[in-house]
Amino acid sequence: MQMLKQKPLLQFGACLFGDYDAEWIEQVLQEAADAAGAALPMRKEIARGVMTYMEDLCPLRVVPLSFFFERLRDMLEAAGLPAIARCLRRQVPPVRLPLDELARETPLPLFFYTELGRRLEEMRSLGMNRYRFSGQRQCSLVLGQRRRTCPTQQRALRELEEYIRAATPEQQPAY
Repeated sequence: MQMLKQKPLLQFGACLFGDYDAEWIEQVLQEAADAAGAALPMRKEIARGVMTYMEDLCPLRVVPLSFFFERLRDMLEAAGLPAIARCLRRQVPPVRLPLDELARETPLPLFFYTELGRRLEEMRSLGMNRYRFSGQRQCSLVLGQRRRTCPTQQRALRELEEYIRAATPEQQPAY
């Protein structure tokens, strides 16, 4: 019988994050390499190694985010990448925002966009400034009051995408 992989939660203040993955770690490593002006061609392998440790070997159930980044920095130093280690900055994993669920809670566009803006502002105030939006198509169907794709739904989807771009200028491109 194979055990399910269970990675520990990352803790930042009172917030716990369980929705982190190798892609996020790759992005963090790439940002540090860019800041150091260094190439990091093996970032995928490093990220997979970190995730393997977190999923299979880490004995902790909760890991403080600062501790996670200290260990990542130590590992980069040990691998002979001190410049990248120095440029590594602590950041929280992207927060998943299910737009379709929010649209079902507040189906009128005015209230939907007000609530989405409020939630984004609240997360920013807690230090969370990266997001993974999901359910855009379904959200646009709800906001456009449609059951299937049509010009009204397409317009609602474009408006949603434009709002997200304008409301999250700090958001990095999808990785």
